[in-house]
Amino acid sequence: MQQVKTAIAAFVKAGDNRDTAVLEQILHSDFQNIQDGFFDEEGIFVFSKADYIELIRTEKFGGSPRSIDFHSIQQTGNIAAVQVKLESQYLIFHSLIVCVDDNGHWKIINNTPTIEAI
Repeated sequence: MQQVKTAIAAFVKAGDNRDTAVLEQILHSDFQNIQDGFFDEEGIFVFSKADYIELIRTEKFGGSPRSIDFHSIQQTGNIAAVQVKLESQYLIFHSLIVCVDDNGHWKIINNTPTIEAI
């Protein structure tokens, strides 16, 4: 479980620092970010790995340090579902993050955040 926590911490820190090189490594090739709403737009938005990295690269996402509070980790074999609370000075994310063991390396395959302004 520590490896899962390490992978999630790397994912969060890479977003906070807008480190796309780390995101390329830590995100699974089939990664999806699914969220309800996108800034002022309503609806469900699904972003692929490439979309997500581009949002980081263009500074639409990321750039603010966040604390991580792990609420639960449920691991079955090569899949782990993790509930976290991420908090920056601007936003709070209540996220379900799904990780998979990809040839001995835990990677993020899904991030489903609920986002609220502070």
